Amino acid sequence: MKTLGFRGLLFSAVALLGGCAGLQPSTGAPGSLPQSGNATKTMPHYVQQPVHTAHGSSWMLPQKKNSVLIYAAGSDDVYVYDYSDGKLVGTLTGIGADGGCVDAKGDIYMAEFSNGEVVEFAHGGKTPINTYSPGGEPIGCSVDSKGDLAVSSFSPGEAIVFAGGNPKEGATYSGACTYQWTMGYDRSGNLIGVGETSSGGRAYCALLSGATSISSLSFSGTIDFPGGTMWDGKYIALGDQEAGGSFNTGIYPATLTGSTLSPVGSEITFTDTCDNDYTDIVDPFIVGKKNTPVNKQQGKVVVGTNSWCTGSGSAGIEFWHYPKGGNPFKTYSKDSGTVLAVSIGT
Repeated sequence: MKTLGFRGLLFSAVALLGGCAGLQPSTGAPGSLPQSGNATKTMPHYVQQPVHTAHGSSWMLPQKKNSVLIYAAGSDDVYVYDYSDGKLVGTLTGIGADGGCVDAKGDIYMAEFSNGEVVEFAHGGKTPINTYSPGGEPIGCSVDSKGDLAVSSFSPGEAIVFAGGNPKEGATYSGACTYQWTMGYDRSGNLIGVGETSSGGRAYCALLSGATSISSLSFSGTIDFPGGTMWDGKYIALGDQEAGGSFNTGIYPATLTGSTLSPVGSEITFTDTCDNDYTDIVDPFIVGKKNTPVNKQQGKVVVGTNSWCTGSGSAGIEFWHYPKGGNPFKTYSKDSGTVLAVSIGT
């Protein structure tokens, strides 16, 4: 467990570089923290995570165990909200999460960048049921339909796969991406993501089903700055934190054939009416009718936290139509934390 994840560290670094302005982008050479591979571009950054009133220990409203739940990261806690109304229904204390994923049952996995761990909770549960120790810098995760848990390490760029979700069955895979953002499984068990090479160039990478290392992919679209990748129920969805070269969030639906990623249509852009229309969501989460690994219908909603729209306190949880894009159709209150994942009760 930790008290400050890479989002908080990025906030602190940008505050120092930008005179604590909070919303000013900064430039810098690539380092150990996620930033643009092109030093002439600006570095996406994040607002300081909220801290709610301490309850002393983790808690969860018991009647919410079968509800659809949003898990969001605070400074050193994870806050759980009811998807239907945005009310706080639980707090998981002492977890400084930086990325998350769910399995078919709705168990939530939370990656802790600074201490090399991933913690698993049952849907609506308040006590960890597993702790994984992949090492590296866990930036996110994905679970396939077989229950394999793949943890993405930012640096070194690796995938650590725990067969069947067994914490003792971890195998590490490396290869094409020196820096790796969150990878996601497609329907065929291929683990796909976007990262950077050692020279700062864009890299499209995959641990193909049955392979022993991460290989390079070709992609005819353009990801300006990598974000998280996940299955949208129909296509593999590549996240972009700087769609079109601005601080808007983009998603590129794509298909994989051999070693070729092919975009499906144009990049979908998610904007906002707050703070110059910027969104800059690291891991936009696509919500379907079922939990991600077994969802076979394209999701209709993207949930995320707009790190640019600060107002007073932290950004709220926002909802966008997918694959339409555009401005959010709904926003929950401020001070809600960065969305990790949405878990559907079973």
